[in-house]
Amino acid sequence: MSGSDWLLRDAMREARREGLTYGLRHIAFNPAQFMTDTQLSEFAQTICREFHADPEHITFVIHQKDGSTHGHLLLPEWQQDHILDSRFSWIRLEKLARLEEIRLGHALVAGRHDRSIVKALEQEGRDREAEQIKALIPATAQEKPRSAYSAQARRMAERQGADLPALKKLICALWAQSDGLKSFRAALAEHDLLMREGDRTETRPGAHIIEDRKGTLIGSFTRLTKVRMAEFRTLLAQEKQQTAPQIKPVLPPGRIPVRGMKDSLNKTAPAPTGRIHRTMSLDEIRQRACIVGIIREKTVILTRQAPESSPLPLNRTHSLTQWRNELRGYQKQLRRYRKRYSTAKKEWQKAQASWWRRLSGISRRRKQVMEEKFLQLLDMIRYVVQALLHITGLRAIPPEPLRTILTPQDKPALERFIKEYDDEFTAMAQPVKLSLWLNQRFDRMVRARDERIRRWDKVHQPEKEQAGREITQLRALLKTRPDTPEHRELVHQLTHLLPAEIFRPPELKPEPKQEITRKDTPKQWKPPSM
Repeated sequence: MSGSDWLLRDAMREARREGLTYGLRHIAFNPAQFMTDTQLSEFAQTICREFHADPEHITFVIHQKDGSTHGHLLLPEWQQDHILDSRFSWIRLEKLARLEEIRLGHALVAGRHDRSIVKALEQEGRDREAEQIKALIPATAQEKPRSAYSAQARRMAERQGADLPALKKLICALWAQSDGLKSFRAALAEHDLLMREGDRTETRPGAHIIEDRKGTLIGSFTRLTKVRMAEFRTLLAQEKQQTAPQIKPVLPPGRIPVRGMKDSLNKTAPAPTGRIHRTMSLDEIRQRACIVGIIREKTVILTRQAPESSPLPLNRTHSLTQWRNELRGYQKQLRRYRKRYSTAKKEWQKAQASWWRRLSGISRRRKQVMEEKFLQLLDMIRYVVQALLHITGLRAIPPEPLRTILTPQDKPALERFIKEYDDEFTAMAQPVKLSLWLNQRFDRMVRARDERIRRWDKVHQPEKEQAGREITQLRALLKTRPDTPEHRELVHQLTHLLPAEIFRPPELKPEPKQEITRKDTPKQWKPPSM
């Protein structure tokens, strides 16, 4: 559309002459909806005006790729008498994109800097555009959109024949179906992908990346799956604990001297202190180690509690305060939308009272604005009610975002939703009723939690009683000697717990028979003759 290769080379030479680090700035824009070449050119001129660039010294290219028309704008960093403006460039580019979407009637795309964009537009006096973009702002910072990969990573992957958007959807689907990092790694391997620790371990310890077998970088695990770094470190620790090999003690052969209780079988051995030294065979050491390990396993079963049980009860004050803090932003948004609708309604009523405003069409236009504000208010009510349910644990997923385009066909569904959740809407609209509703919700949550703990204890009570009986028998087995009837009886009772290869009784070898010959026959005793 404008510019050429020689103009780009000339811009690089001027940058070197002026001692600049960069010579060109590349800005690419790919609209989701169709734009003509004229509209793309006008948007490029808007970018030039925003960053104080000379439109006569730009290179602008429009081309199609994969059925999508998009533009590439290259601006020289040296603008003959000044350097190209670069302050808050990303936020300003997002602002231009939102304004262009509003101007062309396209669907607004939520960005990470919508709050800053609204503030800038309000300072410029563009309140109507600011109000439309303000509806995109999420209530919490966690709901802000976040890119899964950078533009540079996407271009590198495209040059190597990788489709990053498709791979991102695949990785998200694999993570949603996995129950941990181990299964997730196995699922990645099935699609010729692998996850490993990143190369920048000094600056970002613990960060992991996902790449294909050719070494093409797909992106960071936390960016692709939207998992927080703290949670990911916990998953790594759990995986390491699960995969760590269990070290078994190596026992030396022979018999080992141990300090034990007084041997009851040796009646003649002196024991003035009540304790003696005796030797323990290797088989007996193995048996005792096995018994101690089984006791530990059964103790875990005996002391196990319900997943939701805690030594400390739920703190009502802490929970209610946390809920109110999270809901405060949603309440402000609801009040703001109600005020807008109330203002639009008053203006329509004022216009309706004047006959010349009715004849000139002002009343009709004010009514359209009022109906539009009413639909926006209904959607905001739906949004804050879903947020209330999500924050208090009655909804699994976050609230659905506000819609930028509403039609009269959406009104019945919104009204049915508000009618179904009338109590929640009333609570969000009135602080006094919200406090009552939150207290009732906390009471119901505590009762439901106690009921789940009671059911869990009832289901696991027989298992705990069985574990207690087995622990008593195992401890009694530790106190007996292997060559006693009591020991053999306890081993027989605990056959289902004790491994047979360790507690198998030794095979009795037959004693060799002695042949009594005539020479070996003892002489019979005879009394002496008198």
